[in-house]
Amino acid sequence: MNFLRKYWSDLGMLIGVIVCVSLGVYGNSMSELSILLWLSFVAILVHQYEEYRWPGYFAGLFNVVIFKSDRPDRYPLNTQSAMIINLIIAYVFYLLPVFFPNVIWLALAPIFMGFFQFIWHGIFANMKTKTIYNPGLFAVVTLHLPIGGWYIYHIVTYQLVNTLDWILGTIYFFVAVYILIIKGNMWLKDKNSQHSFSDKQLGPYKSKTI
Repeated sequence: MNFLRKYWSDLGMLIGVIVCVSLGVYGNSMSELSILLWLSFVAILVHQYEEYRWPGYFAGLFNVVIFKSDRPDRYPLNTQSAMIINLIIAYVFYLLPVFFPNVIWLALAPIFMGFFQFIWHGIFANMKTKTIYNPGLFAVVTLHLPIGGWYIYHIVTYQLVNTLDWILGTIYFFVAVYILIIKGNMWLKDKNSQHSFSDKQLGPYKSKTI
């Protein structure tokens, strides 16, 4: 578990590279819908790597700027909770639609989450930190937004989506955000957790660790 807690985002990037190479080799035999869903999965892996490995100081931003924690190296987010939440998001929420590409509402939810990430990283977090960048924003702008826009264009152009898909996808998105992000962080918080972030993962906020 210690190995996984430390390197889960690195393993994610490795998987992302494997997926991209596989798409380059076998992409011609795949549907455009499947390719888009695989790319969406890669986007979240890159996103997580950017947040927790390079530049990797999302934890400091989250704990200090958002929650004004007096123990930002481990509260409310710690390495254990970050790993659990992000693995579920990537390998359940984002990966599941890959295997059911014709269930449009199932894929719409992670696509919507990609759009939501721009609101969080591009607007909310930057306003809080008074910066123009924070870890995760690069993946949002270069991957989530264009891939999500391409996906929406594709399903609308080829009339693959109906009203029920939009409704179910939206509901699923809100439920996922509530359970995985809002409640997940609260359920797994522990002020005395032994699973603390490194100085690098706290970035410019490490000086506020007590």
